[in-house]
Amino acid sequence: MKRETKLMHYGRMPTPGPANPPVMRASTILHDTVASYKGTKLARESDDAVLSYGRRGTTTAHALAAAISDLEGGEACFLFPSGVAAVAGALAPFLGAGDHLLVVDTIFPATRTYCDTVLTRLGVTVDYFPWDTTDLGAYAKPNTKAVMVESPASQTYEVMDLPALCADAHARDLLVIADNTYGSGWLYRPLDLGCDVSVVAGTKYLGGHADVMMGAVAVKGRATAALRKHTHMTGQTIGPDDAYNCLRGIRTLGLRLERHEENGLALAKWLADRPEVASVVHPGLPGHAGGEIWKRDAMGCNGLFSVFFTEGFDAEGFVDRLSLFAIGSSWGGYESLAMPSNPEAGRQFPNTTRSGQMVRFHAGLEHIDDLIADMQASFDAATG
Repeated sequence: MKRETKLMHYGRMPTPGPANPPVMRASTILHDTVASYKGTKLARESDDAVLSYGRRGTTTAHALAAAISDLEGGEACFLFPSGVAAVAGALAPFLGAGDHLLVVDTIFPATRTYCDTVLTRLGVTVDYFPWDTTDLGAYAKPNTKAVMVESPASQTYEVMDLPALCADAHARDLLVIADNTYGSGWLYRPLDLGCDVSVVAGTKYLGGHADVMMGAVAVKGRATAALRKHTHMTGQTIGPDDAYNCLRGIRTLGLRLERHEENGLALAKWLADRPEVASVVHPGLPGHAGGEIWKRDAMGCNGLFSVFFTEGFDAEGFVDRLSLFAIGSSWGGYESLAMPSNPEAGRQFPNTTRSGQMVRFHAGLEHIDDLIADMQASFDAATG
């Protein structure tokens, strides 16, 4: 079955019945006999879809977890209340005091903060490595347990050679955990490329409507049992309403990402020709760092790209004058966004060839002519 068709049928119930799995709000699940209660507790240890207690999710969350697991090519999927919570949940089962974690230097800043504060306080040593690394020999230690990656990179979108990196990591008996929020299981599948764990902030493209907070961790192989045990012991789940809204958003995931990609590439190409722009970083543009690897391993791009403006250009003023591009955290919803950023802050291997202020854009689902006209008006006002 084609994946576009699968999107329409995730969680489908027997007919006659609703097209979407209904919202089930529950904490206590009642039984008529002790035997039934004991049987349910036993069954849930090997079947994540068993309805046993609200802390392990209701049928609404189970349907969403099964959908994301299939999208990502995993054996199982576990849900968390936010993307950062999912990152923490993906790392915690595999690290303890005295262990060493390797993290790609271009990781999402909130992940860096978690690693440098919470994990180090718990006795985990954290080191960073460049995004184009495929041989971890210069960075791995005898106590290294795992590698955290993100491809494309947060904010600057450099593309890692995940198959090569995973092969080297596995030869050293290291787990590889990927932040796959950019690809969200539709454009990119790290588990197919060799990673053991894939983390997605469902707040972004899976939900798609800027109204859900949710994180997911898809897993396969030797990492599955440990992640399942940790997630259940720490009581991680999401509410049924968020699960419902995210599952409903998934129905249009493929169509939305087609439009996001189309608009994002059109804007990136248009901006690249502007005299006020020093450079545009987008995985779909010729010459992008790792762009050929992205063509090999991925199935398209989303609506994200970043622009480095020329020295002296008032980038923040340009953003302030935009009317269709709002200023706000997150991305992946239907709306267009613009956010000034300093991507090299905190990085140990900064790109020193870039200059000028950077703005990260997210191309929403508006008509491309209106988005370009909005930018044109802001540029005109800067020179008028």
